[in-house]
Amino acid sequence: MKWIVEIINKEPYKITCKWNDNHINTVDLYSFILEKSKNVDNSYSQLINKDRFLQVKCDGSTLYWENGIKYQDIDGTLKP
Repeated sequence: MKWIVEIINKEPYKITCKWNDNHINTVDLYSFILEKSKNVDNSYSQLINKDRFLQVKCDGSTLYWENGIKYQDIDGTLKP
């Protein structure tokens, strides 16, 4: 399984990541966030704000934003 080990670069709605297999690629989340932002109750809607989006972090396996977005990981654990 592949996972993100490091953020190389971030710009509004695009994050360049290094993966555990040493590949580097850019993930464009604009369409995903735009769709989610249509529902203001969706926790992802806050990411339409560029400053908030750029607060993205990596925990050594995935991307996350502190104080806002929670998701269930593949193993079932709830992540912040």
